[in-house]
Amino acid sequence: MIRIKPFILSCLLLLVGAYSPSGSIPDYGVPSTDFLSMEGIKSTHILENSKDSLSDKKVIELQERNGLTNWFGRFFHMDICTTGICRMVKVWIFWDGAGNYLGMQFDENDPLTKSDHTPFDPEDYVRMDEIMADTASILKDLSYDDLTVELPDEEKEVSLTTMGLFEVDGYSSATVPSLKEYVVEDAVFTCYTLWHTVYGETKEYIDSLLLERITPEYIDRLLSGNSKQQLFALEHIKYQDTWSDRFETEVLQLISSSDMEVAGKALSLIGPDYLASEAKQTDFVACIKGALPEIKYEILYTLQAIKKVSPETILLLLDLFQTGDISQGALNHMLKIIENEAAATESIKENMLIRERLEQLIVNSDPYTSNLVKNFKQKIQW
Repeated sequence: MIRIKPFILSCLLLLVGAYSPSGSIPDYGVPSTDFLSMEGIKSTHILENSKDSLSDKKVIELQERNGLTNWFGRFFHMDICTTGICRMVKVWIFWDGAGNYLGMQFDENDPLTKSDHTPFDPEDYVRMDEIMADTASILKDLSYDDLTVELPDEEKEVSLTTMGLFEVDGYSSATVPSLKEYVVEDAVFTCYTLWHTVYGETKEYIDSLLLERITPEYIDRLLSGNSKQQLFALEHIKYQDTWSDRFETEVLQLISSSDMEVAGKALSLIGPDYLASEAKQTDFVACIKGALPEIKYEILYTLQAIKKVSPETILLLLDLFQTGDISQGALNHMLKIIENEAAATESIKENMLIRERLEQLIVNSDPYTSNLVKNFKQKIQW
């Protein structure tokens, strides 16, 4: 996601006559996305009253033709400072159409550097990208003073005699040992400053822009977008009770999504009130076809927790097991649903279609299935 072209490699390419078209990014082993060269409809928003006096106040938005946002971006000039010494960093930071961190882009002449003024290695940029994407980073609740410990006088003297003019992280202190696994080595202040920039006033402004657009029509477009956009839409549907009926079909479809996070979020929108309708129970159970294995189990757990499961829903469950859409491992959970219903409603045992399905399972060629269903029938005295 982070674009960086090391200066030395650029020089080597020039020496051998290599040419890279404008807007393209050669592959030097660093994850690269040239956000600024993406095609789409660009618009500009002005972040009024920004506390950042050095950075550009313009927030650029790139939209697709359907009105969905590809990214928001802002160009930052920022000082990475400690102990009175500062170094300027120039970077584009991007957020996706749901306000999530998307990536960074650097100019080839302004790479990130460490405390000894050496440029970041490719793996450092990869690690930085991971740190920026961590919304719950330990950096969230720390202050500058929490980042380092003072060096002993003898080490400080060595540091003062060897440091470069623009060194930051190793001037007269060392990174707190417990933080080392959460930051790029020798770049704790850079990580801290960039993380708080990613989740600072610009993100808050982008979130406010997106909130103004939340209408049923916009949610419709988001639900047909990528996984991040779908998650964004589902989150807003969850807190808008009046929208539940309108987006019922889309939510049920997303329960069968191949994206675990999207499927789980969609499933979380199905509550007891929805499943109180016996007709809707069968629509819900039908989501098992094509769903991820973990989601199939969650559907069964959800049915176990409701008071009444209709005979039609039980029949559908039994049929889905016969067709292989419910695994043997989940058969016990399915039988628990039937047991709960039999305990609440004796009439369920009189349903001939359910009885026939169970008899078919008893003569199943698989011994595990046959014995489990036979023991189940004896247990509830069916």
